[in-house]
Amino acid sequence: MRTLVHPCPGGFMFPLPISSRARTRLICAAMLLAYLPILDARAADAAPLDRTTAPITLVQVLQRAEAHHPLFASWRARERAAQARHLQAGLKPSPELGLTVENAFGTGALSGYTGAETTLSFSQLIERGGLLDRRVDRAAAERDLLIGAGEIARLDLRAEVARRFVHVLSDQAQLGITHQATVLAQETLDEVTRRVEAARAPLAERSRSRVSLERARLEEEHAEHELLSSRRHLAAAIGSMQADFGPAEGDLMTLPPVADFEVLLARLQAAPDVLRFASAARLRESELRLAQARRTAGLRLGAGLRRLENSDDLGLVFSASLPLFASSRERGNLAEAEAHIEQIGPDREQAMLLAQAQLYELYQELNHARLEVNTQRERVLPAVEEALEQTRFAYERGRYSLLELRNAQIEWATQHRLLIQAAAGFHGNLIEIQRLTGAPVPSPGVARAESSQP
Repeated sequence: MRTLVHPCPGGFMFPLPISSRARTRLICAAMLLAYLPILDARAADAAPLDRTTAPITLVQVLQRAEAHHPLFASWRARERAAQARHLQAGLKPSPELGLTVENAFGTGALSGYTGAETTLSFSQLIERGGLLDRRVDRAAAERDLLIGAGEIARLDLRAEVARRFVHVLSDQAQLGITHQATVLAQETLDEVTRRVEAARAPLAERSRSRVSLERARLEEEHAEHELLSSRRHLAAAIGSMQADFGPAEGDLMTLPPVADFEVLLARLQAAPDVLRFASAARLRESELRLAQARRTAGLRLGAGLRRLENSDDLGLVFSASLPLFASSRERGNLAEAEAHIEQIGPDREQAMLLAQAQLYELYQELNHARLEVNTQRERVLPAVEEALEQTRFAYERGRYSLLELRNAQIEWATQHRLLIQAAAGFHGNLIEIQRLTGAPVPSPGVARAESSQP
């Protein structure tokens, strides 16, 4: 045994008769306690969670995203532009009014304006081969494809909002677990202090308990920072610069039923990501018909009135023009349009192969998460809580050591965190399945009070 003299954080000196091994642990504990004012100051600088604001549900954050996120306004503007292009494509070529002056300001008999011939003409391009209809069809197909792409972008954003909402729910639950772990560590320190004061436990146990308490507080502070960050990400997902909403309201532990894989696979066939290939095929087919129509050249007809200045006579003028070799000039456009049509089928098949594999993986992960949640709730957690209570009871009567009590408390917190992670994983996989199959409906577990929402 040696006597250790070490300064307290407040500046006092105290002698301790202590062994070499325990002395090392106490020095580490004293160093940690010396940094506590710095950690407390950093925690005070973090913005606290405003719990006075009314809780927010998943349906409400989705409504806010619809109303405020710039993506929705951007796609609405794009759709209006596509609609305008469709309107413009339906316009016929404008007639042309021309004025031609010939044989003026020359030499000899054609000097000045006396020998000039002035022609006022009117001409109109006559489009043949259904070119106008083909142009309108192409603009309509392009508009429909853009609308489909906009719907896919909206589905992606709604899924991202739902994922961020689940993340907030998970971080809220994790913060609750870390707070309970801090309470357990504080209760343990209180019990150890009573045992030390009653000379029933060594002084080192109180130091170890203090270290465990400070670690628990650090974990709680970290969990609060994680929650603040996830709330800010949720705010960004709904188009807000600030997390100006209350706690997320939902129940991660409610796991809704999911259809069989074959049913989900059938829904995948009608998902927007797959249907966009049908829109793309219509666009390519309209481009092919437009290229075919352009092979038939348009006919320009004109008529006018010509005045001869030297005789003051008037005469009618007629004109007609037809471009030559128009059919051969569209050969490359026709070949390109046909190649694009041939590309649609393989692209759709490739996308379906990837999508069904991803759907199967998500479905398996979903079922595993459900099994893990049920196992944790029904078998693991009751056993862990019973073991913690029994260990605490035995420790208070001197039959178990402090290390065994702390291990039981750590196991209790770890299993609760695993339960939260498994539940969050279930809802995350469910959101991905809903997004993949084109049905981004909030799960009842995440939005348990949504039926009253408009």
